[in-house]
Amino acid sequence: MTTSNAARPHPTSAPAGASSASSTYQPLGESKTGGRVPRVTLPVPIGNVASQTATDMQAARGKAAFDPAKIESILRDGRIDNDSRVKVVQTLDKDELFGDWKKRMAHMNREQKMTMSHKACRRLLEIAQRDEWTTHEIVDAAISLDLQSPITIHWVAFVPVIMGQGNDEQVARWGQRAMDHNILGCYLQTELGHGTNVAGLETLATYEPSTDTFDLHSPTLTSTKWWAGGSGLTATHGIVQAQLIINNKRFGPHLFFVPLRSLKDGKLFNGIAAGDIGPKTYDAFGGLDNGWVRFNHVKLPRDNMLAKHAQVKKGGEYVRPPSDKLSYGGMIFIRSQMIDRTGWMLSRGNTIAMRYSLVRRQFRDPDSKDVAEPERSVLSYPSLHRRLIPLLAKSYAYIIAGRRMRTLYEDMAAQLDSGDTSLLADVHVASSSLKAYCTKQALDGIEECRQALGGHGFSAYAGYTSIFPDNAPTVTYEGDNYVLAQQVGRAMLKTAGELDKNAGAKVSNTTSFLGALKNKDAVKFSPPTSPAEWLKPEVYTAVLGLRAARRVADLRADLSTGRRFVDLSWECVEVARSHAEVVVNAWFTEGVSDDSEGFGSDATYWLNKLVVLHALTCVARDITPLVLPAAQGRGLAAYQSGSAILTPESVLHLETAIRDLHTELLPQVIALTDAFGWTDWELSSSLGRKDGRVYESLMAEAEGNPINHPAPKDSSNPDNLGHYQYGSSLVGKHVAASWKAEIEPLLRTQNKLAEEGPIKGDGSKL
Repeated sequence: MTTSNAARPHPTSAPAGASSASSTYQPLGESKTGGRVPRVTLPVPIGNVASQTATDMQAARGKAAFDPAKIESILRDGRIDNDSRVKVVQTLDKDELFGDWKKRMAHMNREQKMTMSHKACRRLLEIAQRDEWTTHEIVDAAISLDLQSPITIHWVAFVPVIMGQGNDEQVARWGQRAMDHNILGCYLQTELGHGTNVAGLETLATYEPSTDTFDLHSPTLTSTKWWAGGSGLTATHGIVQAQLIINNKRFGPHLFFVPLRSLKDGKLFNGIAAGDIGPKTYDAFGGLDNGWVRFNHVKLPRDNMLAKHAQVKKGGEYVRPPSDKLSYGGMIFIRSQMIDRTGWMLSRGNTIAMRYSLVRRQFRDPDSKDVAEPERSVLSYPSLHRRLIPLLAKSYAYIIAGRRMRTLYEDMAAQLDSGDTSLLADVHVASSSLKAYCTKQALDGIEECRQALGGHGFSAYAGYTSIFPDNAPTVTYEGDNYVLAQQVGRAMLKTAGELDKNAGAKVSNTTSFLGALKNKDAVKFSPPTSPAEWLKPEVYTAVLGLRAARRVADLRADLSTGRRFVDLSWECVEVARSHAEVVVNAWFTEGVSDDSEGFGSDATYWLNKLVVLHALTCVARDITPLVLPAAQGRGLAAYQSGSAILTPESVLHLETAIRDLHTELLPQVIALTDAFGWTDWELSSSLGRKDGRVYESLMAEAEGNPINHPAPKDSSNPDNLGHYQYGSSLVGKHVAASWKAEIEPLLRTQNKLAEEGPIKGDGSKL
């Protein structure tokens, strides 16, 4: 949309009564494909409502009590530093193909999007070679396009598995080839009949001693590999998860490097059949060929089994890994990378919603007697800002906690390289807990942001056409959230059992709350007697821990009645959520503290306000275990049967504390969303424009909308589709070819059939 973050001069309009030609509008951005500059063309006065929006946005930024750039520089210092990220985004913004890419894709069907996706893969690598981009800059560029493409999957799910699960020889053989894009890969785990239950996969890899090879085979319909991104039409190679069989004995799922397509002509190799599985819900992932793949006794060299942890020696001797869960390392890696990503996507939706809600004015103050008084910003209404500000806090929480999750994974990976598996269980539980929690919270939050925009939120120009659909499957892939909750519940029971046997058993700051099951002094707490007490970290941290302990106590009590764990999957959901909120609170708090010097004291002050709001919102989310007296056998050491953790008065103080935090944070929300650093090109949103000129942008996009102009001569070529015709002399005058071909004959026929006779003339006198 626009190419700069800086606020541009807002348009001028003629005084009331002047000729329409005297109304002029400034450009809304630089020209894109075809040299057309986005701006309102119709000669109409801008009016007070539209001219006020830029002023309101500027005034909101003037209230900033800190420098957003300091926060941005730290939050965006991830795979690449922020300066490099900005450079990559600016390059894409100015590129002939990618400059108006996001708007154009909304006008294409599935086949056209897939064609453009392949074109994008090639163009990205051309730019990368020209500008000498690093590997991480290429990945950031691909993600920035809002295009789930084969090259994105190559980097997210193929390369990391080779590097993390292959031995030194395999990394040298395949890793560099993959990193240099000599091959393009995919990751084939899920099958038609099995997803989350990896142990139930049906694809077989049978070792044959006579040839020293594996026979890779899909024995049933439901063993067909399904959903693997890039496998349908693109990938030349894949990492396949298959059941290892040696001498008729199963050794569970293992990973295999499998050639799929010829590098010369793209044809599938003998024994392999594959294709695209079809369009996805919400038209999501239109540029990604999620595929189905079958193997008919495909022979693989023994060395094609990834062998960093487990090996098969010549003749069939199996060398076990230090832990059976090491083969799931690829899944743990992806989960660990998802947490901050969910925060970033939520922050994107929240930035748009905050900006539009600020400049959107509806209804005057009912107590006002001045009819000339401006309408109120809708963001000032509690019914709106109390929906959006907690989501702002969650955005920061998941980004910062997600950075800690990445670090924990990297620490684990380093230890695994030396044969140390001590962190594996903790990382597995933390990644499962946060993946299940944060993906659901972010997805619901993104939709809440869109709904907060009113009617305009349903427009593609609002900027949510890819954010919600692309995040929708996150609650399912890499482990169904409800199944992951069971894994968290099992882990909590295991740790609690270890503490029963040994009160001094090792726990982390994210599981220490379990000590409250047996130890009265494990979590010290007194119910707050004022709103101010709720703002203390030791108070809300203790409450989150005690609630999580109560949920585990309930789970243990249910087990003690004879119910099987497999039948307690629903009860595990709240155990997992409570645990996740303990973890996020701990890591959010630590992250802000660790980077406080870089943030600066002013920014740190406001970030800590978000830490508190996030924690109190989490407490309020599930208040029942805190206010309901414990039933027999379900209490904690300090809160036995009949006693509750909170008093009714403390709950009222909680609500007051939350309400006051919203009031205090409200003037800073534009600066806090600016600190995410989203550019207008990335947001691709008329409503989320940094300069606030929302109504001009909506009108300009509607004027230039390709459907309002003659179709290109070769409309079958996606290169010709989706180009906006800003400034055309036909604005508002176009007659669709389909109207002439279908609607005009329809009306003519229906008029002939009318009992009162056909309408005379062209209908203008009716």
